Amino acid sequence: MTNTSAKQTVLSALSHHPDFAGLAGLPSLNTQAGRDLSRWMDQSGLALPFSKQLRDNDVSFQIRQEWRDSLSQRQARNATRTKDLLEEAQRINEAFHSFHVTAATLKGFTLVPDFCDDPCLRHQVDFDFLVAPGSVPQAAEALRTCGYFTAHLNASGETCFLTHSQHIPTANDDLYALQRQRQVDVHTAIWEPCSWFPLEVPQNGLEHAQPQRIHGVDQLSLSLEDKFLLQVLHLFRHAFRSWIRISWLFELAKCLEKHWQNEALWNRVIARAGGARLTRSIFAFVLGLVARVFRAPIPAPLAVWTQGATTPAMRAWLDHFGCDWALSDWPGSLNNLFLTAELIPDPSLRMRYWRSRLIPRAAQASLGSLAPATPKKFFQLQAARMRYLARRAAVHFKDIAALPRQQLRWKRALESSRRPSINADF
Repeated sequence: MTNTSAKQTVLSALSHHPDFAGLAGLPSLNTQAGRDLSRWMDQSGLALPFSKQLRDNDVSFQIRQEWRDSLSQRQARNATRTKDLLEEAQRINEAFHSFHVTAATLKGFTLVPDFCDDPCLRHQVDFDFLVAPGSVPQAAEALRTCGYFTAHLNASGETCFLTHSQHIPTANDDLYALQRQRQVDVHTAIWEPCSWFPLEVPQNGLEHAQPQRIHGVDQLSLSLEDKFLLQVLHLFRHAFRSWIRISWLFELAKCLEKHWQNEALWNRVIARAGGARLTRSIFAFVLGLVARVFRAPIPAPLAVWTQGATTPAMRAWLDHFGCDWALSDWPGSLNNLFLTAELIPDPSLRMRYWRSRLIPRAAQASLGSLAPATPKKFFQLQAARMRYLARRAAVHFKDIAALPRQQLRWKRALESSRRPSINADF
C-alpha cells in the first residue's frame, strides 16, 4: 500500500470529527507520490467529497494551489458528466414507462440526500434498476430501443446491458469525462445468488418503492431502509471479491450520522434485513469498517442487533487490518481472507472460495465487452486486455507473496483479541 500517511490525512478530513492537521503535508502533484495519491482519490471516490469538505470548513487554503485547481477542475467536469447521466436516466425511465415496466433506480442518484448531499459529488459509472422477474423481457426491449444490447438475458438475476463503443479503456482515461460507453444493470433482487453467502433478502422492494425527484428528473427509488440494506450488501459483496470504493463507506457514514437518532428507521432496517446470523455478521463487518475508517457513530439499535455477531476474531481483524485493507490500492488486498471462517463456516465451501480468490479466472478481471468494428481494433482490444490482466496479475502475485507475513500479523492480532478488554464492538 502506497501513500499511507497522505491517505490517512484525507480520511481524517472526512471523519465524523474532522481533523485537518495534515493537509499542508500532501505531496505535490508534480511528484510520483502526488500523482499516486490523486489517482487513489479518484478511484476511491473521495476526491469530490474531500474538496467539498475543505470548502465547507474554510480550510482549502491549507493545501497547495495545484491541488485546489485540480480538485476544482474535477468538480466542474463531473457536474457536466452528472447532467448528462441524469438526462440518460430520464430517457431510460421513459422507455421503461412506454413498455409498462415498473423499474426502481438503485444506488446512484437516489442516494441523495440521505447518503450524499448532491449527485455531482458522486462519480457514477453505470445505471442499476430493479424490476420484477416477469418484466425482464419488456425491460430488455425498452433498453434495446435506447441503443443498449446484451449477450445474455438473465430472467432471474442480473443482466448487463451496454451501448456499442469503439473506445478501448486505458489507465489514463479521465474518470470525470462524458461516458464513451454506457452500462445498465437490470436486477430482479437486491442480492444476486452467491454460493459463498446464501442470503435471504426481501423480495418486495418494488412494493415499498417511492417516487423521487432529483435535479428535475423523476425516478422510482427504494425506501430508505431498503437503500441502506442494499448499500451494506453491495459493499460486502465487493469486499469479498477483493476491493471497495471507500466512498461507499463514507456514504454509509453520512447516512448513519444524518439519521443517528431515528430509531424507527433503524428498526425498519433490522426488520427488512431479517434475523439470520450471516446477515448480522455482514452488518457487523460493514458497520465495523465504517466506524473505524470514518469514526462514524453507530445507532444503538444496530449496535445491539449486531453485538452477538461481532466475534473476537472479527473485532481483531477490524482493529488490526480493517483500515489498511480499506486503504489498499486497486485491485485490492487478500488480507480479508483471514476473516473468511467467520462468514463461511463450511470448510469445503470455504476452500472453494479461497481457491477462487487465490487463482481467479480471467473472466473475473476483464475490460468488459466492446464492439470493435475492424480487425485492427479487435487486436488492439486483445492487447489492452493482456496488459490489463498482466497488471492485475503482478499485483495479485505480490499480494500472495506477502500472505505469510500477513499471517503472522493475523496470529498476533488473534492473540491480542483474547486478552481481557472493555467490550466495544464498534
